[in-house]
This record gives sequence, C-alpha cells and structure tokens, in this order.
Amino acid sequence: MQTFDPVQIEQDIIKQKTKLRKLSHNYKINFNNIEKKFLIDVEEVEKLTTQNKKIIPEIDYANIKNKSINDGIIALVKKRGCVVIRNVFEREKVIEWNYEIERYIDENNYYEDQKEKANLDQYFSDLKSGKPQIFGLYWSKPQIEARQSENMGIVKFWLNNLWTHEFSNTKIFDPDKELVYADRVRRREGGDASLGLSPHCDASSVERWIDNAFQKIYEPIFSDQFEKYDPFNALFRDQTQEIESAAVSHVFRTFQGWMALTAQGPSDGTLQLVPIAKSMTYLLTRALLDDVPENSLCGSMPGRALSINPEYHSLLLRALISIPKVHPGDTVWWHPDIVHAVEDKHHGTNYSNVMYVGSTPYCQKNLDYAKKQSVKFLEGKSPPDFAAEDYEVNYIGRATIDNLTSLGRKQMALENWD
Repeated sequence: MQTFDPVQIEQDIIKQKTKLRKLSHNYKINFNNIEKKFLIDVEEVEKLTTQNKKIIPEIDYANIKNKSINDGIIALVKKRGCVVIRNVFEREKVIEWNYEIERYIDENNYYEDQKEKANLDQYFSDLKSGKPQIFGLYWSKPQIEARQSENMGIVKFWLNNLWTHEFSNTKIFDPDKELVYADRVRRREGGDASLGLSPHCDASSVERWIDNAFQKIYEPIFSDQFEKYDPFNALFRDQTQEIESAAVSHVFRTFQGWMALTAQGPSDGTLQLVPIAKSMTYLLTRALLDDVPENSLCGSMPGRALSINPEYHSLLLRALISIPKVHPGDTVWWHPDIVHAVEDKHHGTNYSNVMYVGSTPYCQKNLDYAKKQSVKFLEGKSPPDFAAEDYEVNYIGRATIDNLTSLGRKQMALENWD
C-alpha cells in the first residue's frame, strides 16, 4: 500500500511516463494504432445504439445455474467487459429487502447522522458531478443475506471463472471461493437533478501508470503489443499496491457490480458504461502524448477515482451508454477497468435503488483485507476502504455474527475455508 505524498507522486509520474514511452518503438505511433482499433469498437457501439439493438449482454440466472451458457455469449461478455444477469433473486424477496433497508434507515435516524458526517467522504469530490445518493450502510440484514446467498455465490463463481487465473500450476485466486467486499447502497429519488457521477474507473487512478504490478499487467499495451493484451488475464492483479486513501478499493474484484432493488433503466438516474473491455489501452497511452503536461495523467488525481474527461477522452465518451431496463433481483456487473458513470438526472418518478455487490475471489490480497474488514463488522463500523463514518455502531437491527451462515463466516474471514 503506497503512502500519499503528492510531491513524490508527481515526480513518479514524470519518471514513469518516460519509462513507459521507452517500452514502445514510437509511443505516438503506438497510440495512433490503438486509437484506430478503438475507433472501430466505438463506432460499433454507436451503430448499435442508433439501431436500438442490445449492446450489453444479458443472461438469465437459471442458465448460469444450469451451466447452459454458450461460448458466443461468453465471448461477448469478454468483449464488452460487462453483463446483466437477470432474476438472480425473486422479485418479491428483493422488494421486501428494499423496504427493510428503508426501515433500517428511518428507524436509526440516518439522515440526521448524515448531516453531521457529510464532509467525511471526499472520494468523488474532484469529479465534475457530485456523488449520488450513496448511503454509508454496510451491515443491514438484507445486505448480509444477499452476500451470503447461494444464488449470489453461483453468479460470482461463474464471473470469476471468466478469468484466466492459473499459470504454471500457480493459482492467482480460487474462483470457487469468495470473500465479501462490503459496500454501500444507493437510493436515488425520482426527479433528482443534482446528483450524478462523472465517468471514471475505480480501484486506483495514477497507480495504473506508476505501480510496478500495474505496469506488468499493462505491459503489452505500452510495448506495441496491445492486440495481445487480455483484460481477463489475472496475472499480477493480486499484487497491485494502491495509494492509501479512504474509499479507494484495496482488493482485487473480478467484477464490480450491483443488484437492482427497484426497477430502473435509461433516464432513471442509473448506471452508464463504456462497454469496451479494452478501453484501458486507449486511456493509458493517451496520457503519454505530448499535449498532456509531463506531471499529469490526463487529470487523474492520486487517492481519487480515475477521471475520464472530454478534454482528453472525447472518443471514449462517445461509447458511454445507459444500462438496459432492470428489475428487482436483476444484477449488473462490469470489469474493474470499465469506465462507468451515473446519469446526471433522474427523469423518473420512483426511487432508483441498488445494493452494491462486488465479486472478490479468494486470494491473499483479498484475504488480508477481509480480516481487517471483519473487525469492523464485529464493531459495526465502516469497512477499511471507506470513510470512517461509522453510522451503524449503535444501529437497531444491524446484522451481527449471529446472522451469518457458515458460508457467510467464511466470506467474512471469520471461519476458514476447507
């Protein structure tokens, strides 16, 4: 885990940009080649959008459970870097969870607490739009039930297995064992026009250029071999060192994701994605061009989300699309390198609610975090990756260790996996 020294980081950026340019025979030509290939993918998304055709793959949970997913769908998920998995939970159950979370919020006077602690979470403060209606709640019973459910486990194991995770008999992670990454909930009111989220990538920003493990992950991109770059190759993904900062993920997630607690879709203030799994090829090499200040990475700041902006990334932003309509119990998943955003305006009338659920496979990096997280869980405090708002310490109805199943305890590193 890197310490946050702005002066040192700026010096590292200058040094590493010089190093990364030298990996290519000509970094400008390398970018031009990547841009031409990337343009094809962008224009494909634009064409499909114009034709009102599906872009993001959609799979029914039953097909995953029955192992009846064909190779074409798998190839499309890997190309797009995202997928909607429908009917993971019965709608009636999820509607019940949504109401239970609402009661949990109201009965514990969350809104009053939030007024006092609103300045603690600064993660998205440098983005153009402010943060959406994210609630710093991690330990409600519905969240625990969803995380430790068999259905969610089946989905995550399938997602994990999309990755190449074993090399020379060495496993980077175990795809069939899961460690929970406790995250929050979003509850966005209909008509809200003030709370969107600008395009970004999570789980590191400048580290993608200056961290040694990230450099190894992305080496084909910088060394004129971008066609060989595989976003689903897990080698070195468990060795990255993120800058120490509240709300920066320090785990390796094969997919970020959320479960819909309410129906929502385009124009409902919901998720947007750039459905191109190899977007990082464009983002990384764009920062090496001469029009970017030598001490800058296209505006990305340490300890914040990786910023995507029109000044440098206008081509990529042409492919930003809203997710299709989803219903309670449907889930949406995206690769950790996928650019995503939240629509600035919620034009609908109902709440647009989600429960964040990442897929965090068993490996040493994730286990180290899970052990720290388990201490916070037992105390009812915010997890280590998030601002120490600690709303739930004295909350009525908070989940405790007694609410965990055997699987739940294993996921929380409170019981060993066999």
